[in-house]
Amino acid sequence: MKAFGGFLLVLSFYFACTGPTKNPTRDPYSLETLTFLEEVLLDVWESSDSRENALSRLRYVCRNRDTDDGFLCYTWGLIEFKSGNYNESYTAFKLALEKNPNDSLYKNLLRLSAVKSNNLEDLANSGEEGRVIALYSETISSCQTESKRANAYTSFLELARAGHLTKDMLKKGVFSLCFASFSEVQKSEILPWMKTARTNYADRLVADKVKADPFSRVWDTSFYHKGAEPKEGIFYSHPISEAWRKLRLAAKSGNEAQARESLHQFQNEIAIAKKKSKTEANLALALERSAKLLLEQDPVYAKISFLAKEL
Repeated sequence: MKAFGGFLLVLSFYFACTGPTKNPTRDPYSLETLTFLEEVLLDVWESSDSRENALSRLRYVCRNRDTDDGFLCYTWGLIEFKSGNYNESYTAFKLALEKNPNDSLYKNLLRLSAVKSNNLEDLANSGEEGRVIALYSETISSCQTESKRANAYTSFLELARAGHLTKDMLKKGVFSLCFASFSEVQKSEILPWMKTARTNYADRLVADKVKADPFSRVWDTSFYHKGAEPKEGIFYSHPISEAWRKLRLAAKSGNEAQARESLHQFQNEIAIAKKKSKTEANLALALERSAKLLLEQDPVYAKISFLAKEL
C-alpha cells in the first residue's frame, strides 16, 4: 500500500512539473482529458501565479474543445463558484448545460450561480428551461423567508401547473413550508396539479422496449409492447399509426370515403418518413407492404379491400 502511495506522489509531481502534452478529447474519461484536468487542477491550487494561466486554459477548452457532456465547463464553473466568482461560474455552468441539457447537477449549479450573481433575469430570458429554473429559484427564495411566503403563491402555482412539483415536496422541505402558509382556497388550486413522484417500473420497462425497437421511428410501438390495443378515445402518438387507426375504424364501419382519406393520409406520412433517412425509408417501406397485405387478406378490411391497389 505504501508503494502505491509513493507511486501516486511521484505521478502527481510529474504532472505538476511538466507542461500539457495532450489536449482534452470529447471523451471526459479519456487519458488525454484526465491528464489535462490533473495538470490544470494542480496549477489552480498550487499558487496564484499559476492559477490564472490554468483557468485561462480551462476557459478556452470549455468554449472550444469541451467534452460531449460539458464536463470541462462544469469543472471551470465549480472552481469559480468555490472561489466566489459567481458571474464566471454562471457563464461556465450555462455552457455546460448547453452541452448536456438534461443534467440535473448542472441545472442546480446554474440556478445557484444565477442567484449568487444576480443573473436570474438573464437566465429567465435564455429560453423555457432557463425560465423554469429562474422561477424555481425565485419560489425557493420566497419560501425560505417567512414574510415573503404569501408572495410565492403565483410562482408556486405556475410550477405546479407545469408539472415541476410533486406531492412529496409538500411533506417536507422549503416547499412544504410555503404550502402550509397558503389559504385553503389557494391549496385547493394547487393540489390538483401536484404530480406523484412514484416510479412506475412497468411503464419504464415499456419505455425501454419502445426505445430499443427500431420500428418506433415510424410507428407507435408502445401499445404493442404493452400487449394491448388503445382504448376508445386514445390516439397514437405517431402520425403513421394514427392514420392507420382511422383507416381501421373506417373499414369496420364500411365508410369508403373516410377509408380512402385515411389511406391517403397514411401514404403521405409514409412518404415523409422515407425522406428522413435510409433506415426510416426501409422501415416505412416495410409498413407500406404490410398495409397492402392487410387490405388484401385481413377480413377486418374486407369492405375496403379494393383500396389495396392504391398502394
